[in-house]
Amino acid sequence: MTLDTSALLYLLGFGCWALFLLFALVAGRGLQVVSGRRRADAFPPYHYEPAEFLSRLSRAYQNTLELLGVVIVIAGAAMVVGNDLAGRLLPWILAARIGQSLIHLIGVNHWLVQIRFAFLLVQMVLLAWLALDTFPILCDLIKP
Repeated sequence: MTLDTSALLYLLGFGCWALFLLFALVAGRGLQVVSGRRRADAFPPYHYEPAEFLSRLSRAYQNTLELLGVVIVIAGAAMVVGNDLAGRLLPWILAARIGQSLIHLIGVNHWLVQIRFAFLLVQMVLLAWLALDTFPILCDLIKP
């Protein structure tokens, strides 16, 4: 078994995308505080105002984090057992995640939400495929 470094690269890319969104969020909020337009405590964690870009950015970041753990576990297991499907699916999973985030940043309306959901569905289906493909490989490895 060899580690698929391309899969690892895309897994790292997923984490870097989350970090990029976090940097953008911190920079946006920081600029508003430093400029005096908002107080530092004016960003409640559960308040969502779709018209506000920073609010949409916060949701895009949170949505990315919600799936990050699932991606790490499934892709990590696939890579550990040598499932090369991870290297083929992770680029598409990452592309769908970035697409979902970008649509989130553009705005909120019926069609944009539908497109965002389609990107999420792509990620879910590909992750399920990878998990189902990895499970029998893992079972073969743990047979006595």
